[in-house]
Order: sequence, then structure tokens, then C-alpha cells
Amino acid sequence: MDGEEGYPRALSSIERELLLWILPGDRPGYAAYRGAVERWDVVAAGCSGEGSYVLAEPGWTADTEPSLTPVFAYGAVSSPRGTLFVAVRERTGDQIEFEITGGAGVEPSDLLQHGRRWTYSEWVPSQPCPCCARRVREVVMRTVGGRVLGLAICAPDHRIWLHDTQTGVNTLLPLMGFYSELMLQQGIKNPKVALDPKRLFQDLDSYSNEILGRAVAAYTMHRPKTGLDGGLVFEREESQGWIRRAINMLRAKRVNQSLV
Repeated sequence: MDGEEGYPRALSSIERELLLWILPGDRPGYAAYRGAVERWDVVAAGCSGEGSYVLAEPGWTADTEPSLTPVFAYGAVSSPRGTLFVAVRERTGDQIEFEITGGAGVEPSDLLQHGRRWTYSEWVPSQPCPCCARRVREVVMRTVGGRVLGLAICAPDHRIWLHDTQTGVNTLLPLMGFYSELMLQQGIKNPKVALDPKRLFQDLDSYSNEILGRAVAAYTMHRPKTGLDGGLVFEREESQGWIRRAINMLRAKRVNQSLV
């Protein structure tokens, strides 16, 4: 996987296996990326360091300026002896960057044969977290265009992702970007809270589904590739929804006034 033989080069069998694994063939949203893995060559080293490479058509001049795109698919293969981390980044132009890192001192073929595999790409609603196998907080949302989305938050692993039932794609959301929008939705300005994104997982039960959903809608406005068909439709909370909203408003007021 070192690619020291020069570029362009074909993907190694291990690279191909790992990339196709985190791009499931039974989900339409991953099809274009799988096609690139099956047809394109490695044309350059990537911009994120050792283990990162650029896939493109042979003859394509790769853009390797330091400008990382968001992660599109992510997973790992682990054993007591080591772990391989695999990531595919969002396509930019006619190239896709991928990263295979870790596993120092461990033969990759042994890991693939005996290691435990997990990837966010295969997750579906009601399943536990792919990484830690613990329960996740889920919020079901619907777009104006009729698509069903599922927000998943794993507090133990500090991970957030968005499931699209139409494409089958699970999009990882960056903690800081999502939390910033959540603070805006809550009206929380106290910097000791607003600038501490890990508090999301500590205070997760205090946030209503609607507030979490509105934070998703606000965040994805800056991510046009996510596409929300004109926005989200929010249904009223259950019978005690107004009580929860009142508690959230009171909480935000207290947090803003607190100096602790």
C-alpha cells in the first residue's frame, strides 16, 4: 500500500477490498464511488499524509493542494495486535482521496482474515453504534421532498451521523459544526458551554428531537451535497412537548446567565 513503485498505479488487492467494503454495493448512494474504485487508478499521494492517495482516471493531473474534503465513508478493521482505519473522502472534480492508516507491525492480510470489521456505511436505524455496539440516540426527520432521514448520536464514541433512507448513505457530521448550530438553535451564548462541544454528549438527554433536528437542518444548509429538498418538516412533540420546550428555554436562559 506504499505506492513506492510510482504513479499511476493500480489499487492493490487489499486496498480494493477495503474500499469496496466501506462502500456497500447494496446502497445506491455509494454506487458512483464503487465505480471509481473499480475503474480508476492511484495517480498521486494524498494531501493528508502517509497512507492517503488520490484516485482518478489515468492521465488525470491530481490536485494535491492541502484542501481536505469531508469524509464520505469510514470504517476500521481491528484486532488485539492493531487496527487499520479506512476513509473515503467526498469526490472533488474528477478525483477521490482515500486513506488507509494504522496497523503498524501487523500484516494487513491477517487483519482482514481475523480482525473485527465495522463501518458507519452499513448502519441502519435501530441498530447500535457500529464502533462500540452501544445504543445511540436517534431522531427521525422528514424533508419537504418526502425523504426520511435519521440522525444518530453515539455519546460514548462522540460520533454523529445522518442516515438517508433513500440513498442508504450515512453522512458523518463534524462535532463542532453541528454543536455550533445547536447552540444557535438553543440561544445559548455562554462561552463555557457554547465553545465546549463535548457537552453535547453530557447533556444529550436535555435536547428535544425537534431542537436536534433543527440543528441538522441549519448545519446542512452549508453542505449542499447533503441536500434536504428544501428543508425539514417538523412534527409537534408528543403531549408534553410544550413542557420540554419551556424547560429548554429556561435552561438556555440560565446557562447564558451563569458564570460557572
